[in-house]
Amino acid sequence: MSQRYRPLYKLDAGGMAEVYVAEAVSMAGFSKKVAIKRILPGLIKDQRFVRMFLDEARISLRLNHANIVSVFDIGESESTYFIVMEFVEGTNLKTMLEHAAKRQQTLPIQLTCWIVNEILKGLEYAHRLTDNETGAPMGIVHRDISPPNILVSWNGEVKLTDFGLAKATTQLESTDPGVVKGKYSYLSPEAAHAQAVDHRSDVFAVGILAFEMLTGRRLFKGKNDFQTIAMVRQAEVPSIRSFNKDIPKELEKIIMKALTKDVSQRYQSADEFSHDLLSFLFSKRMMVGARDVIEWVKPIREERDKEIAAQRQQAEKEVSPGGTNLFLDLIQEEMMHFRSIGEGEGPAGAKPVVAAGSMIPPAQMGAPDPSKPIDIGAFSPGSGTLGLSPTPTPVPGPGNIPSMADALGLDLPVVGRPKEQEKEGGSPVRPRAGNGAGGPRAAGAESKPKLPPSLAPPMPTVAESSSSPLLYIIVALVGVAGVVIYFVISGG
Repeated sequence: MSQRYRPLYKLDAGGMAEVYVAEAVSMAGFSKKVAIKRILPGLIKDQRFVRMFLDEARISLRLNHANIVSVFDIGESESTYFIVMEFVEGTNLKTMLEHAAKRQQTLPIQLTCWIVNEILKGLEYAHRLTDNETGAPMGIVHRDISPPNILVSWNGEVKLTDFGLAKATTQLESTDPGVVKGKYSYLSPEAAHAQAVDHRSDVFAVGILAFEMLTGRRLFKGKNDFQTIAMVRQAEVPSIRSFNKDIPKELEKIIMKALTKDVSQRYQSADEFSHDLLSFLFSKRMMVGARDVIEWVKPIREERDKEIAAQRQQAEKEVSPGGTNLFLDLIQEEMMHFRSIGEGEGPAGAKPVVAAGSMIPPAQMGAPDPSKPIDIGAFSPGSGTLGLSPTPTPVPGPGNIPSMADALGLDLPVVGRPKEQEKEGGSPVRPRAGNGAGGPRAAGAESKPKLPPSLAPPMPTVAESSSSPLLYIIVALVGVAGVVIYFVISGG
């Protein structure tokens, strides 16, 4: 191999893989920063997940577009697999939405149109990509268009990443019939029904992103996964203007077409969607470009720089006696054995790190198998598992769609209020008000900080709350019986 990789710091981590920022050093002494995705060791024996991981790398290696994160290398060591990719120094759309929610804002109209258009440009390229040898369409469908997978650099570039669930004719791991892949809140109706999907499914997902950027609210977010799937299946989309009256009707019409449940009535390509967005911007004489993105993300960059400085200080405290970080030393040692797949014996991926058929049973892993997509039968009545009620799950009305602030657990006023409530003089959906711009709290109300969903304690269910009086009665009866027995024995 002509170069080696030196890990600098951990960038991100999930349930199946982690990403490091590393320095690629070539034999000639040239170096540059790259991002390296590494499969977690606990999943390396799951051959199905490994094949899905390699599918992402193989598909990404064929993609070469300004709006798609480039992949440079696929490698393996003695214990795991790696994907070496372009390092995009910046943030992602998820962080941008959170930043806006904390400030009780939505993304500006021009900025939303610009970012969505850049996403569509990358998708149009991927959807139309053909095989280099045969010239046949590869049929790539991303299937995981969501805020974390939209990267935005400090220079105003917008790039699509994570083709881990992408569908293509060349992939090793095919989707089993009747299963759903992707984040539930960003599925298309046909994907939620476990039907065959094509590039128009990605168009629907981009429409969801546009809705959330313009309204500051989650479009399909139920109380649990079952309700979320049901909401996506019904695909009842409320008016965007009911949450943000500043949205022009022409733009709302464009977004609503992308979110049409009937695939044949939806935009038939990402390019059609992009064309209408650009036509809207020109008709309204709205000028927007990378400079606007750079300016908008500047506060996020300042916060990120502070976080990185804090991480470096923490890393300095966790040094070994030799003056290096212990954890990075282990990763460095692992990367010293990095070998590009395809070097040496056999074709790419022909010699896996572990033998086929050695998958660890989910029960031994202590958690459900994360590589297996959810079975759509679990969401169907009469499946014998966790089926939905035969009665269609009610879809929340416009005023009940959760805001980004709700999703983050922030104690903020409502981002937008439907027109119907304004006419009726109703109160906002989230009437909690702070002592600042939202007005004083009600007299006698106790101020309690609200924890994020990931930290908040579980709320008692109806069954739990109704069983509490019965528990007190049982304890009281046992106590009385003990007293009676004591007097009987002592009297005897």
